Amino acid sequence: MKFTLATFVGLILFCFLGILFLVGMVSSASKEKKVTVESNSVLRIDLNYTIHEKDEDNPFASLGLGNTKIKKGTGLTSIRACIKHAKTDDNIKGIYLDLGLNDNGLATTEAIRDALLDFRKSGKFVYAYGEVITQKQYYLATAADQIFINPSGGMELKGFGREIMYYKGMLDKLGIEVQDFHCGAFKSAIEPFIRTNMSEPNRQQLTVIYGDVYRHFVNNIASARKIDTAQLNTIINDLQAENTQKDIDLKLIDGALFFDQVLDKLKEKTGVDKKKDVKFIDVAKYASTITKDMSESAKIAVVYAEGEIVDGDGKDDQIGGETFAKIISKLGKDDKVKAIVLRVNSPGGSALASDVIWRELILAKKEKPLVISFGDLAASGGYFISCMGDRIFAQPNTITGSIGVFGLVPNAKKLFTDKLGITFDEVKITRHGVLGGLTKPLDADESAFAQRNVERTYMEFKQHVAEGRGKDVAYIDSIAQGRVWTGNQGLALGLVDEIGGLDEAIAYAAKKANLKTYRLKEYPEEKSLADKIAESFGDMKAQTIKEELDDQYETYKTLQWLKSATGIQARMAYDLGL
Repeated sequence: MKFTLATFVGLILFCFLGILFLVGMVSSASKEKKVTVESNSVLRIDLNYTIHEKDEDNPFASLGLGNTKIKKGTGLTSIRACIKHAKTDDNIKGIYLDLGLNDNGLATTEAIRDALLDFRKSGKFVYAYGEVITQKQYYLATAADQIFINPSGGMELKGFGREIMYYKGMLDKLGIEVQDFHCGAFKSAIEPFIRTNMSEPNRQQLTVIYGDVYRHFVNNIASARKIDTAQLNTIINDLQAENTQKDIDLKLIDGALFFDQVLDKLKEKTGVDKKKDVKFIDVAKYASTITKDMSESAKIAVVYAEGEIVDGDGKDDQIGGETFAKIISKLGKDDKVKAIVLRVNSPGGSALASDVIWRELILAKKEKPLVISFGDLAASGGYFISCMGDRIFAQPNTITGSIGVFGLVPNAKKLFTDKLGITFDEVKITRHGVLGGLTKPLDADESAFAQRNVERTYMEFKQHVAEGRGKDVAYIDSIAQGRVWTGNQGLALGLVDEIGGLDEAIAYAAKKANLKTYRLKEYPEEKSLADKIAESFGDMKAQTIKEELDDQYETYKTLQWLKSATGIQARMAYDLGL
């Protein structure tokens, strides 16, 4: 007993000291040295990672643990701020884009591309280089003066489409019946669980969505590369971008070079001796050199609503109904906050949580201007919490709309009884004392009850949108039905007010609040070091799963969502790949 107790105490002490040591190392590593920008520097932007709306701070990055690309200053807001600042920074001579994989949304890519095009107005250069260039990275690269690729590399240029996985056949074999309740002919989130193929309404809406995004994609590339749009369409449809020499001949890229040859070009552009190194400064470090103006007392609050909408507090990559309701309520009552900008990047989620957030936004709007900015995705619940804004901004390729709701109730009785031999019995004193669900189907009355609840939520959704957008319910119903739209289409339909990004939304909020000078304050607020460490372990786990599953990661996410989804849902269930 004595030796056991001594060992136990020793282990606890060892773990405690180990944690203290780790925290000390992380704390020391996170104290970044002051960064100075040398003359003739080149801002290096590597976007080969998932870019979130707000800055992330990985305390393990400096120790070489986790995703080392996730460092403070690499969120979309900071990347754009760095490009804007570099435009007038005499020490920055140009920008180098380090191309690679890009799993970010097209709207995020568009926002960075727009910033690069604006940067070029200064007369400074933008060079892009990659060994293998994906389609989204190529779209970004077309904002550069020169695009180079490794002689043995390759480029993806194929257009847009999506293969969707359907689970009904598998569920039938397992003995699981999914009972669905939905409103909206285009609400396709439920289809993978109740169909074996795509419905015609869904095929119709996806064809329109991809068509609009593709036209925008082709027009911008053709303009940037000075290629006829008809010729570019032929290049894409015939897969003509098959090798580097052909890419050069087709004017898609400017040269096939090795990295050392690209460095020589950068040295020439910046006047650096060939025997010396290019003075690169990474965007993460450059962000730390930009001083934020904290002198103004008047604030514009920028609230980042990114991720799935869930009931309760939610996790860091989710929009918790209670958490965000508290934030909005506090900002609405804060006299120093003169306007609120809600940045939404969400497929939606819980209808109840969306309604909780919506209510607080309505109350806040009575006190001060409320402006909405859409990122890659502001659909279903993401649109629900946005529809009351004074003005809504979106990118041309933002995915929005999806005004519709649904509920799913799995019945696994056949799986339990026929395949596993598990049986159930019950006792009840009221007719519906034991509701159907996982172990038995819903009866007619229970199904009707569930459908009525879904229909009531759908009607409330449409009424909120009609009120917020100044339209009648009948019109909103005609463009709702769960149908998704691009930002361009949303503008034509009145779901969006203006094409633009977060900067334009902030500028509008300042004008609406009659502010000539102000400072920005971001929410949710930055967390403590201990919280960041805890979060980073979760990030490392998610990153590992994503890397291991690769193309099947979307299936994993769908199953994770199905496991956790409860109540009526206002969300898109699968990724369109845009």
